Amino acid sequence: MHVTTEQQENYVIDLHIELPPERFEAEWKRIAQEYVRLARIPGFRKGKAPLAAIEKKYGPDIEKEALEKTIKKAVSDVIREKEMRFLGSPILKKQELEEDKTLRLTVTIIIEPEIELPEYRGLVLSVEKEMEPEARLDELLERVRSDFAEFLNITDRALTMGDYGVLDYSGTVEGKALLEIDPNLPLSVVGGKNRWMHLSGEPLIPGLSESLVGMQPQESRTCDITFPSDFPTTTLRDLKVTYEITLHEIKIKQPAPLDDALASRIKPGWTLEALRTSMRDILVQEAEATFRKKSVAALIERLIESMSIELPSLLLEEETTRVLRQIVREHLSHDTAEDEIRAKHDELRPRAQQEAEKKLQLHFILHAIAAKEKIQLTSQDLRAYLADLAKKYQMTEKKLVSELQKHHALAGIQEELLTQKTLDFLVSQAQITAIPVSKNNDGSTHPHPTTPHVHGPGCHH
Repeated sequence: MHVTTEQQENYVIDLHIELPPERFEAEWKRIAQEYVRLARIPGFRKGKAPLAAIEKKYGPDIEKEALEKTIKKAVSDVIREKEMRFLGSPILKKQELEEDKTLRLTVTIIIEPEIELPEYRGLVLSVEKEMEPEARLDELLERVRSDFAEFLNITDRALTMGDYGVLDYSGTVEGKALLEIDPNLPLSVVGGKNRWMHLSGEPLIPGLSESLVGMQPQESRTCDITFPSDFPTTTLRDLKVTYEITLHEIKIKQPAPLDDALASRIKPGWTLEALRTSMRDILVQEAEATFRKKSVAALIERLIESMSIELPSLLLEEETTRVLRQIVREHLSHDTAEDEIRAKHDELRPRAQQEAEKKLQLHFILHAIAAKEKIQLTSQDLRAYLADLAKKYQMTEKKLVSELQKHHALAGIQEELLTQKTLDFLVSQAQITAIPVSKNNDGSTHPHPTTPHVHGPGCHH
């Protein structure tokens, strides 16, 4: 085997490989014998067909498989012999199989950059922390009351803002049903029978809540609604829709009393004081977890700011495409129309590239730190994580590993765990000072990123 290397750009190398005829011929014979053993040829017993008959029927398939395996092994041998630390998968640019079965290849690989690390131990960081999370206890308890609220029927007055109306409604455009215009429209906009609608300041159908004020049970009404030009569903933008509405019932939401009875509905045997204690503990734990996440984010930002790595354009392009797909999936999950996403594709790409650059830079920095500090993922680390994952998805560890291998996800999990282990090390070495969460102009703190939720009959889970 003859090998030469050609530098293309930083960290990108072309391998020019020439393999003697015997390399391909040996692989061809091995695969052909497998075909002889397994193939069924009319007129011959299984495993007894002559090689000539096998070659006649399966020759192209044998050659294709022999080429793939010869190339894969040759590239692997070259990378191992030259002790190259490469990223991603080798890219086959060119292959030529001569008549004498000499095989010539050109393969592009991206090697891992060698970087000089900045000082990463003892980083000094100031990170915002919610100092008195218990102050949100009353707010959380009100949400619990709301989750367990009752809906009372109102018969002695007309519908007003803040009420819940139980009604039939359907929308048309010049006599044509909305689903005929667009069968993918959400049912909340199309209408239906005995649908609940909250007359709030943020209605699903802009302007409809105000149009229903004053209705009495069993009353019918016709309302014309023109959807705004920035409505999320593009089909409805600037469209005038006529809604036929019949109100059946008026209901108001009455939060549950804050007492021992409510606490016992959440967990049998609990008192109100036990509920308060549990909620207080949740808030404190959540504040600590959020502080930890913010600390990691601040540390990552500092590491990326402290150095610049010239990334291979090929690798950056691949990662940008991957990130862009993820952004598109996120938009689709939020019911953004596909045509709108396509229109914004070019607008989203710079953001995707920026995220890709950060991800790659962080990957290289953390890998270099892990190597220098000899941080490794142990089999115990992986087993513990997989055990938790198997429990979460209610399957055996063997079945879970099989599924992960089938979807080529195991290596990604190992990478993620090593990254987390390295970040844990860096956080333990950093000097992190907690500072109070900054306040808005009205004196309130910035909204907490998550709020604990207590499941109840009204939460629709």
